[in-house]
Amino acid sequence: MEGFFQCLRGHGRTLVGIWARRLPLFMLAKVLLLGGGLLVNAQAAEQYLLTPSTYESLSAVHKLMDKQQYTSALKQLTALQDEVNGKAYEQAVVLQTLGYVYSSLEKYPKAIQAFKASLALDALPARVTHDLRYGLAQLYMATEQYGKALQLLEAWFKAAESPPAEAHVLAASAYYHLKRYAEVIPHIEVAIELAQAPQEEWYQLHLAARLELKQYSQAAQILETLIGHFPNKEQYWKQLGAVYMEMNKEHRALAVEALVAHMEPLDSKSLIHLANLYRYLHIPYKAAQVLQQGLRDETIQTSSKHWEFLADAWLAAREWERAAAAFKEAGRLRQDGKMALRRGQVLIELQDWKQAEKAFAQSLRKGGLDDPGQARFFLSQARYEQGHFAEAIQALKLIQASSAYSKQAAQWLKHLQVVRKQGADGKG
Repeated sequence: MEGFFQCLRGHGRTLVGIWARRLPLFMLAKVLLLGGGLLVNAQAAEQYLLTPSTYESLSAVHKLMDKQQYTSALKQLTALQDEVNGKAYEQAVVLQTLGYVYSSLEKYPKAIQAFKASLALDALPARVTHDLRYGLAQLYMATEQYGKALQLLEAWFKAAESPPAEAHVLAASAYYHLKRYAEVIPHIEVAIELAQAPQEEWYQLHLAARLELKQYSQAAQILETLIGHFPNKEQYWKQLGAVYMEMNKEHRALAVEALVAHMEPLDSKSLIHLANLYRYLHIPYKAAQVLQQGLRDETIQTSSKHWEFLADAWLAAREWERAAAAFKEAGRLRQDGKMALRRGQVLIELQDWKQAEKAFAQSLRKGGLDDPGQARFFLSQARYEQGHFAEAIQALKLIQASSAYSKQAAQWLKHLQVVRKQGADGKG
């Protein structure tokens, strides 16, 4: 288990690399936004005016950046710094752009210096200042200055109206590196909730924090989610087995280990193993999803047995309509009426008496039942619920040979005969 923790801690450290690789894209996006806003700045309030020459110079720089000619852009910006000396707003804009260029070149310490100098002038519009602080926080993360990154982020969140999921992930990562694991949780949970398609690394960060806090039950839930998204990744199965051992759930751990031992590309056999494990772990909905997809794309062989397995999984998940549909498919592939009987029982749960009657009648026509009395008993119930008393009584009279249902049938028959007679007397 200790090796498992070390693996996760190693993954936590690699988050720095993830942020570093993403920084140039983020910064370039900001540059493009700024480039599109130069004309707006020129028309804004007096304190945000750019002189025509500065405007033209910055426009030229942005064109170079669009072409990823960062070295040339850097030379022009360096020269422009002398020209705008003493003009606070223009200095701030030039320094801001300089920081973006350094970031695109992955020269993060210099980008940090430029951003800090730009912010120190306190000359940019509030919105730009807000975004620039977020960019600076990213740079601090990329250079492993987590305390400084977090200080900026905490202030940034207070001013942010609707922080995006990525901002919450950045904060969660900072808290993790500072070993403030409890504070990772709310941020990463919000990020996962906000995102339409949460990234795999986000779940991994959430998992790492839960494990550091020894919250094994929550860690198991996260791993089960990861397995649902990435069922062919053996590492998550192994980690789930290790977590189960920490939870003293040895049987579950052994089941996971047994599955891992047979892990191959997800062919029919592997998918059946996976579904079986989900059922063993009391996650029938996931088991049904695996089977449904496998049968749909024909990865799992189409057979009555597999469709019945799917129906049982939907039953365990209390998805009655889906279970009934699966039993119907299973019945089409069998000569006997056993699946029709089971489908009828599910339809009783749905109180779909008409379709239930048809299913029980079909089961009796196809035959091969262990006890036809069972089908006739349920058939009488379906007919009774529809007010078909004569037909219900007829079905019950045929159950006398059933050792399991003859006594119930006799009692129910007397009751129906009384009800029928009372109805007849009432009409009279």
